[in-house]
Amino acid sequence: MDTLSYARALPAVTAPARRRTHPLLDLGGTMTVLILAGAFLAPAVAWVKWGRTIEASPAAWFELRMLLWSALLGLLLPILQISLHIRRYGGSAIRGNRDFYPSAAGIAGRIARAHTNAIESLGPFAAVVLSAHALNVSNRWTVAASALYLAARAAHALTYALGVTIIRSSAFYAGWIATATIAVVALYPFA
Repeated sequence: MDTLSYARALPAVTAPARRRTHPLLDLGGTMTVLILAGAFLAPAVAWVKWGRTIEASPAAWFELRMLLWSALLGLLLPILQISLHIRRYGGSAIRGNRDFYPSAAGIAGRIARAHTNAIESLGPFAAVVLSAHALNVSNRWTVAASALYLAARAAHALTYALGVTIIRSSAFYAGWIATATIAVVALYPFA
């Protein structure tokens, strides 16, 4: 057997897997940070331009409450994931630098992925709700869309944790449509 045939017969050697960087350092996380920065910049510009107080209708405050509840949902998911992870691996598994942190499996892993998805979709939702609030655009469409977004994100988290894929995907698309609806209505207020 010549050298070239011998080399082809050997199993391919792959480089060791690179350690994943912090989510805020990859492209998706960077985009989320930029979207959140823009979401908080729009009300700041309105505050500077139009004064310290912005009068808002009860509908606008409803939309802001939906945004707050969505953020609280995003805070609840890691608490559930961590408690399930501690239950499985013990408290010592999550203390320290976590260089050899065991990956979350089962329902804890699904909740961790649901949390990542919730945080990624919260940025655009916050941007459109706060922009609509700064533009003083609030009507039945924005109220319905913000309520739909919260319900869709709650359903998405629950169905993700339970592993129900068809309903989970439908809930994801419903949240996306709700965000897009608020953006369109904020750009082109019609009713």
